[in-house]
Order: sequence, then C-alpha cells, then structure tokens
Amino acid sequence: MHQVEVLDDQAAARAAAENRRRALSITAALRLAAGVAFLVLGIVWTSSKQMSMGVLGLPLFVYVALASTFFTCGQSAVVQRLFWVMPLVDMALSFIIFRSALSVDAGFASSWAVASLAVYTLIVALSGLSLPAWLVGAATGLAIAGESALLRAAGHTVWPMLVSALALAFVAAATSTIQRKTLHALRQSYEAQAALEALAEIRSQNQALEELQREKDSLLEVIVHDMRSPVGAALLSLEYIALELKKHPSQTALLEAADDGLGTLSSLSGMISQILDTSKLETGRLTLRLDIVPLRPIIETAIGEATSRARSRSITLDFEAPEEVRAAVDLRLVSRTLEVLLNYGLRHTPEGGRMLLAATSTATEIRVSLHATAPAIPSADREHVFDKFPVTRPEARRMSAWSLGLYFCKLVVASHQGTVALEDVDGWPTSFVIRLPSVPKAA
Repeated sequence: MHQVEVLDDQAAARAAAENRRRALSITAALRLAAGVAFLVLGIVWTSSKQMSMGVLGLPLFVYVALASTFFTCGQSAVVQRLFWVMPLVDMALSFIIFRSALSVDAGFASSWAVASLAVYTLIVALSGLSLPAWLVGAATGLAIAGESALLRAAGHTVWPMLVSALALAFVAAATSTIQRKTLHALRQSYEAQAALEALAEIRSQNQALEELQREKDSLLEVIVHDMRSPVGAALLSLEYIALELKKHPSQTALLEAADDGLGTLSSLSGMISQILDTSKLETGRLTLRLDIVPLRPIIETAIGEATSRARSRSITLDFEAPEEVRAAVDLRLVSRTLEVLLNYGLRHTPEGGRMLLAATSTATEIRVSLHATAPAIPSADREHVFDKFPVTRPEARRMSAWSLGLYFCKLVVASHQGTVALEDVDGWPTSFVIRLPSVPKAA
C-alpha cells in the first residue's frame, strides 16, 4: 500500500510539473504577443511625436527578442529554471517605458498612469498563472511599487495609489488561487485515476483467483468422486470378510481388525460424501428431499452412533427431544450435520465431560442444540468457525480443526432456510444452536 501511495504521489508530481510547463508555455506565448503589440504601438506613438526610436522602440525590440527566446526554447530545462526572470524584466521595462512617456508627454500624465496600471495588471496575472506563490508575491510587490511611483510622478494623491495596490493584490490572489485549485484538482484526478487502475487490477486478480479456485474445486470434486468407487468396493469386501470371520469364533483378532477397517472406510466414505455435498451445496446443484418428520428418531440415531466414542473417553452423552417436535428436513443431510457436530464436540470435550443434544420448538422455529463442556471459543472468533477457511489468531489454533465440517453444517442449515451459530447458554461453555423454520402441527 505504501508503494502504491508513493507511485500516486510521483504521478501527481509529474502531472503538476507538466501542468506548470504548459502554463509557462502559454504565458510565454502571451508575453511574446503582448511585446509585439506594444512594439508596434510604441513605434506608431514615437513616430507621431517625432521622437527618437530609441525612447520606446529599442527597449521594446530587446524585450520582444528576449520573449521570443523564452517562447522558442521554453522546453529547455535551463530556460524553465530562468523563467522567473521574465516578470522582473516585465516590471523594469514597463516602469522605464512609462516613466519615459511621462517625461515626454506630461500633458497626458493621468492617461499614462492608467495605462501603466493595465500593463502591471497583465504582468501580475501572468505571474499568478505560472509562478510559485512566493514569486507571485514578489512580482506583485514590485508592480505595486512601480505603479505607485508612476502615479506619484503623474501628480496623483495617495488614494489612487491605494486603489491600484488593492487591485493588483486581488489580481495576484485570484490568479494564484486558480493555479493552486487547478493543481489540486489535477492531483485529485490523477489519484482517482490511479485508484481506478488499482481497483481494475485488483478486480482482474480477483477474477483470476476465482477462476483458479473454480478449477481447483472442479479437480477436487473429480478426484473425490473417483475415490468413491474403490472405497465402496473395499467397504463391500471388508463387510464380506467380516461376515465370513464371524463364522469362525477362533478368528477374533482378525474380526476386530476387519471391524476397525470397516469403521475407517465408513468414515472415509462419509467424508467423500460430505465433500461432494459441500461442492453441490455451494453451487446450488443439490436438490433437497424434504420430509416433515419427528426429530427424536434422528437424534437418537446420531446419539447411538456416537455413544461408543463418548464411552471410550468417559464423556456423558445425553439427549432431550420431545416426540411432538417435527421439522421439514432432508434426512440424509441433517443426520450428517448432527454427526459432524457430535464428532467435533467429542473431539474437544475433555475426558469426563458432558454433552447434550436437545430439540425444542416454538410457534415460529425449531431449535436443535448441541451443548458441551468443551473450552469456550472467544467471542471474536465465533463468527469465523463456520468459514470454509477460518483465519484465527495464533492463540486460537485449535479452531483450525473446525474447518470444512462446520462449513458443511452452515451450508446444510442455510439450504433449509435456517441458521447455525455459537451461542451463550448458561451452564455450558460451548453451545451450537441450529434454528429452523417451524412446520404446521400434524392433525
């Protein structure tokens, strides 16, 4: 992020420099045009007065030559660094010309004083559009001093001097503000453009990542799907072997090994189904087969399958489910969801602990809860335990084991128009609560 900000600042600085170069080029063109116009006007005036051309023509000719140099060589770095000299030349030349005009044509002193104010206003305006603020201030000060001296020489009082000073100061402030506002707007424009380009780059990267994730999920689904057949075949083979071994009581050790293998393969088959169902739930390709059934038999079956593991770790496993609690559920998916919750509860509940699987109902919802004496999960991490890839703090590493199983539970419950969450329940450090829509009571 810091690097992006640095690049934005550099782009804005380059834009500001380019804008200043354009302003200098424009003011150079205006200065050259004004010099030529004044040179023509000076030649005509001196001729009408039968004056020597050296009075106005020569200084103006030198000025036009200098302005032409700055205009034609404006892109040169040396000329750009010396551009601040031109306003000073403008001020000095204007003062010399108008002071000479006052000496020669004293009868029109007021007219020359007014003309000098117009010229100084033009000089200050050009300075304000192209120079830094401190140089604009210096040029404005010189313009005020020169105009005041010309007004005094023309015999005016201090009030016209104050008026001209205020006029020049306001012109300088206005043109400088325009320059600052323009540069600020230009910077904002470049920052906005940079932000849009960064956003487009992020969007492009995100689309590439999404495409990569889809390809990875598709590959995983193909691999897992292809695993189903050999696992099923191995499961059937072990079931056959176990049946044959039961005919020979002396083969107790082999029968136990076969039973262990059956349990392992059954778990693996369940994991394969869960991964495939998760993928289908994510993409909306799994059609639910809803039946309005009592929840007690489903809960009893889940408790029965988990009893052996609970007993091996001295965990007390109870359930509470009134006969009248009914819900519209997909039996296979909900049974798998309860199995996942019980397995996680057994994994994290310490030996000698307690677990309770309960079902209750109200007029608006069905509530299925798994309570356990497993260590409580911090409140800040609870909303992430159902993520597909939970990101947790180092002190909450045990949450990494909750991974895909709870994500599968969230998808199943969401497909039933319900919610699942960790909630605070008195007497239980950990409580998973599933909330499903209520169903009409049976007649």
